[in-house]
Amino acid sequence: MSLQGVIICAVIIAVALIISLIPIFMGASLKRKTVKPAELFPPRGASPIDVLICYCGRIADPRSLFNPLMLYWAERGFITIEEDCKRGLKLTKLKDIERPDSDDGFNPCTFELEKSLFERIFSRRKVFYTLGASKYFADFYAKIMDGCKMEAAELVDRKTKIFSIMTIILPFVMLFAVALSVGISTGEVLTVILIFPTAAIAFIRGIPHFELEKGSAMTYFMYTFFGTAGCVPFFATVCLMPWQAGVLISAALVVALLILFVINKKIDLRTPEQLKTYARICGFKSFLLLAERAKLETLVEENPEYFYEVLPYCYILGITEKLKKRYDRIIMDGPGWYLGELRDKLMF
Repeated sequence: MSLQGVIICAVIIAVALIISLIPIFMGASLKRKTVKPAELFPPRGASPIDVLICYCGRIADPRSLFNPLMLYWAERGFITIEEDCKRGLKLTKLKDIERPDSDDGFNPCTFELEKSLFERIFSRRKVFYTLGASKYFADFYAKIMDGCKMEAAELVDRKTKIFSIMTIILPFVMLFAVALSVGISTGEVLTVILIFPTAAIAFIRGIPHFELEKGSAMTYFMYTFFGTAGCVPFFATVCLMPWQAGVLISAALVVALLILFVINKKIDLRTPEQLKTYARICGFKSFLLLAERAKLETLVEENPEYFYEVLPYCYILGITEKLKKRYDRIIMDGPGWYLGELRDKLMF
């Protein structure tokens, strides 16, 4: 393969990767430039779901939301929590869930998801054991979490959707251009083999949009089938090409996968209003991590429930371990809604 052909292919791959990274850098730059004021609390109307979505954006992973929600409900007086050696934690319903009094950070869509989960937990009785949940509850919980992911996907500026579409089309254009350049430079008709992995990538990328039950046998079959149908012909043919051509085509395929399955999902451009909420959450996190010990002691003395009010959000922000040493000697008596050793079981 000629040096000119190698250079052309390398430039095509590099340009595609750089273009796809532009929206990532734009989003990160906007977040970094946003002023982050010190906050004692997150937005008063925001639930743990809202804080997770606003803080993490499109990459929010709601699978670990149950514990923060449980603490949030208990602190607001909806349930009590009690230890049960055999069945995990015992949740006892005190009253129906209510929307927050404040509209600051409140999202009616996520509240409906939260309400649906609460009502399903206590649909038959007022007591729920965490280790006694049925498969039907697990399936329902998974659907609620999928709803949270959909809300997170919607928390973007209009430009995000444009860039997202661009980073779906761009890899396929790049693969075609590289295959064409390699074919012209080497005269190898074998470059047509890229049609197999390209088609496989397109199908695998689109599988989540099919009406398939997550984790079902059909889902695994489709991933396995298209993955095999794309990889086997590709690798068998690459071995027959000149090594420069094989390396370039393989590099193009790796970059295409990176753009489609990693970079595309991390594009997260926010509106100015969304950035303000994000900045307030960041300011709240920074306060908890950086506030002087005397300030924390004063807060807890004035409001003994302060730590338990912010605890659900600490889980969401992933800072409970970092706060353990700071609060260990400050925290007073446990909350009235927990019957057991909260310090050992829930706090950290």
